[in-house]
Amino acid sequence: MVARQRAFAALALFGMVLALPRVERVARASSQVVLAVVVARGSAVQNVRLEELKRIFTNEGDRDALGQRYAPVNHAPRTTDRAAFDAIVLGMSAEEVSQFWIERRIRGSPRPPRSVDSISLLLRLIARLPGGMTYARPAQLTGAVRAVRVNGKLPGDPDYPLIFCE
Repeated sequence: MVARQRAFAALALFGMVLALPRVERVARASSQVVLAVVVARGSAVQNVRLEELKRIFTNEGDRDALGQRYAPVNHAPRTTDRAAFDAIVLGMSAEEVSQFWIERRIRGSPRPPRSVDSISLLLRLIARLPGGMTYARPAQLTGAVRAVRVNGKLPGDPDYPLIFCE
């Protein structure tokens, strides 16, 4: 009887060990965050490439298909979404972004995009700002704004580029 209980306990322990990787995968999947690139509902912008996003958010003068100058707006510095966007799109950490804009200011180059603390205010601003563009989590979007494709993909599509782990 004791041998049977030990065998059962060993089998239960083995089952728990086998289940660990699956639990870990589920936990990792639930911590993934998607950022949508957002414009006003009536914007002509349908798709941007990652390289274009970098130029837009470093104020290097890109315009949309109708010639409208982009007006990028960032989340507040040091927020999770801002740090992830800067890392994915600009390829820079928060410190590197700060240094980038200091160097640009010294050279007399365009100023950095505006930053807005409140996501609701940010989305209201984008809805009304000609050429406005930002990023937000898809669940945060309102009827006044919409997501655009990035490299031909919408949030939720396989291989969508703006995904990070929180």
